[in-house]
Amino acid sequence: MDLDNIGKLRKTHYASEIVPAMDGKDAVLMGWAREIRLLGNLVFVVLSDRSGDCQVTFLSKTKKAFEIAQELNREDVIAIKGKIKKSTKTNRGVEVLAEEIFVLNKSKTPLPLEITEKTPSDLDTRLNSRVLDLRKPKSVAVFKIRNQILESAREYFTEQGLMEIESPKIIASASEGGAALFPVSYYDKEAFLRQSPQLYKELMTACFERVFEIGHVFRAEPSDTIHHLSEVTQMDIELGFATEEDTWEILGGVINRIYSDVSEKQMEALEMLGQKIKIPKIPFKRITYDEAVEFLDKQGVKIKWGDDTSREHEKMITDHFKGPVIVHDYPMDMKPFYIAHREDNPKISYGFDLFMEGVEISSGGRRVHEAAQYIENLKAKDLNPAEFADIIKFYEYGMPPHAGWAIGVDRLTMLIAGVENVRETVLFPRDLKRLTP
Repeated sequence: MDLDNIGKLRKTHYASEIVPAMDGKDAVLMGWAREIRLLGNLVFVVLSDRSGDCQVTFLSKTKKAFEIAQELNREDVIAIKGKIKKSTKTNRGVEVLAEEIFVLNKSKTPLPLEITEKTPSDLDTRLNSRVLDLRKPKSVAVFKIRNQILESAREYFTEQGLMEIESPKIIASASEGGAALFPVSYYDKEAFLRQSPQLYKELMTACFERVFEIGHVFRAEPSDTIHHLSEVTQMDIELGFATEEDTWEILGGVINRIYSDVSEKQMEALEMLGQKIKIPKIPFKRITYDEAVEFLDKQGVKIKWGDDTSREHEKMITDHFKGPVIVHDYPMDMKPFYIAHREDNPKISYGFDLFMEGVEISSGGRRVHEAAQYIENLKAKDLNPAEFADIIKFYEYGMPPHAGWAIGVDRLTMLIAGVENVRETVLFPRDLKRLTP
């Protein structure tokens, strides 16, 4: 079959826009032949696009279009010109009677993946055929929610006077210490993919005061769980002339906005996923690390002071308080070098974590803003200040007190969309085992 050229043909409507009230009007639809049924003098094609599906009916009297429709494969790329017609025999009460069909591209058969979800596929099969998987209505719903999360966050940050920045993805040294870095070939120098925009976003408080960044970070951690990826989308803020308590207001505000917008603007996506979400009340519950340890002790969970809590423990905390919980005042040994310590107790940090439904969604704190203390903290973590010299020097030229946090966008999408694995929230996930497609 010779393929048709799109030429000047353009779609006039998305599939979901075709409604009974448009009876008798002309329409041009473009998409994929999701399902095809031949029934005597009729051919029924379910045309699917990013918005949803619409039934297209071919009558034998439109001979050329009818003959072409009989030869279609599932997932062929097609354009349809026809008339909208009310119908009591379709799920949506409407169909398009095809007058012309243009085959813009053919699809191989059989398909490696069942797009209609009549036969469920395991996650590996889905990810191996990811582009086909992303045509599934449930997959589309997940990414509509993810898109809304990013759109709502940017709007909220801008309303709060934050400037969007884009910091380097290739760095010369660890931004948070440790060795969980991916080395890259950078001419004749040693370089790494960043594990965080941390050091650069802090510097920007000395320029723009209130900043945010949404971008990729890379973690070379050997974690193979439903919550971990090697390439992560992270949402960061940093506020100059502020403490951690100021950042809690932004944290609660942006999450409340995100949940509200998804609930209001992505109702169809939530319905497709069978997901009902509860908009978190603000301000979030706040407890100290000591109070968290004491609570767990009363539940029969023994945690040594200075030890981290497990996901199970964090679920117990959020279940008990029936919503998001900010745990703050962690021991200094548990937090990175750039977190400041309390003036009244140098063993306690101004660091915090936010837990939602037992998942750590955000981490942040008040930062060190004096060069001498910065160097002291690096040494306390057995890090070499010389490796951070290009950062430290700017702390000698008027670095303001500042604080900030980061949110894992993938995990937040996972919670809101109600999917079981964080890989479902990323177009092409990268983890311990997967580097393609």
